[in-house]
Amino acid sequence: MTDLGLRPLRVDDAAEMAEVLADPSLYEFTGGEPPSVADLERRYAVQTRGRSADGSEQWVNEIVEVDARAVGYVQATIPADGATEIAWVIGAPFQDRGYARQAARLLIEQLADRGVTDVVAHIHPDHIASQRIAAALGMVATHVVVDGETRWTN
Repeated sequence: MTDLGLRPLRVDDAAEMAEVLADPSLYEFTGGEPPSVADLERRYAVQTRGRSADGSEQWVNEIVEVDARAVGYVQATIPADGATEIAWVIGAPFQDRGYARQAARLLIEQLADRGVTDVVAHIHPDHIASQRIAAALGMVATHVVVDGETRWTN
């Protein structure tokens, strides 16, 4: 049995995460391309602050680890008002093992401990795997579409 857990993102995770996020297939539905270590260092320097510059959002960014090895990440954006948006990404070599579902469930539990219960996810209509994860989390698709992605709510 694997030991899956979440831990807070650190800037020095950039090199390991660049490898985890290196497969171009990860960007099929979201666009973009695999980030470099330098790209991730810059991104993580901002994300690890834990909030937007104006203070209107709190950020939760967690590395998903299995047996102490990074396999992906989960994140949440908690606005001052409104629903919290969650997202998950598991590296291609680690997919189809239930890690995204487990990690997203742990994130939702962590958010509930902070009093956050209203969560949403935006999922591309062709991304069946993410739709299955959202459904397993008790989320349902709505008719709301944002930037081509369907809003799922709990």
